[in-house]
Amino acid sequence: MNYQATLLAAAQTVALFLSAFFIPVLGQAVALFAPVPLILLSVRTGRHEGMLALFLSAAAISGLAGWHTGVVFLFTFCLMAAGISEGLLRTWKPETTALVGGLLPVAALSLAAAYYFGHSGKNPVKAVEEYLRSNIAEAAKVYTSLGLTEMAKAVSEVSETFIHFLVRLLPAVVIATSVLQAAACYGFSRAVVLRKPGAGTALGGMPLSAWHAPDVWVWGLIVSLVLIMIPGETAKFTGGNLAILYGVVYLTQGIAVVDHYLKKAQIKTFVRGLIQAILLALPSLVFIIALGVVDIWADFRKVRAPLPPA
Repeated sequence: MNYQATLLAAAQTVALFLSAFFIPVLGQAVALFAPVPLILLSVRTGRHEGMLALFLSAAAISGLAGWHTGVVFLFTFCLMAAGISEGLLRTWKPETTALVGGLLPVAALSLAAAYYFGHSGKNPVKAVEEYLRSNIAEAAKVYTSLGLTEMAKAVSEVSETFIHFLVRLLPAVVIATSVLQAAACYGFSRAVVLRKPGAGTALGGMPLSAWHAPDVWVWGLIVSLVLIMIPGETAKFTGGNLAILYGVVYLTQGIAVVDHYLKKAQIKTFVRGLIQAILLALPSLVFIIALGVVDIWADFRKVRAPLPPA
């Protein structure tokens, strides 16, 4: 057991996670990568060290930020780290690893929510709507007390229609956010591990620039768009949730196409990441999704196996 590496990884994880509480905006972005030290420890040193660091970091966060925060951290970021680590160690496909790492926390939170609402007898949709309203009102009060009247007014003007739609699309938003975080942590961890000579063969998988979703998945996107056009709230919101999920898939595929051409132009890794982040932060992400969908037929990177002769 490598105790020094274990303690170091646990300390790095705690520091990354707690940065969200002390550094505005940037800290919240940095905190999303808190699972990375746990993943790297598991892949480089072993599962036992990874599990020990996982529980040590959860215990430390419980002591520093309260046991509620520690429990949430354990069943979200730690489960994500465990899923991604296992995917890397077992050389699963990138999409499988991202799905397992992202869906484990969602499954844990879903079970906890089902238990809570099942015993409290509350309507989960109404409860979440009320929670959002109270948080919006509280935020408006805080901004008013700070003299930021314009900000307070903007927050107060969040409409009931927005809350109505947000709550009903929340399942897809939560799943998509968790899977995207898992994919980012997987990609970063894999890139770090690959810096060691000879690690490529052991890890397997493929770089982002060569990745594409199974082509048959496009039927899921088509079904979701059909459901949105069907009259009735149930069909529309089912289609909306599916459309968000498939939108994330083809956004990733579009970014993979962009990464392929940036690599072809011999642009450095950091600059490629910066360009991709800018593209994702702009309205251009709609075109990135369209690029990912068109790639199914166009095969811009020629990464698919050729069709057998007729």
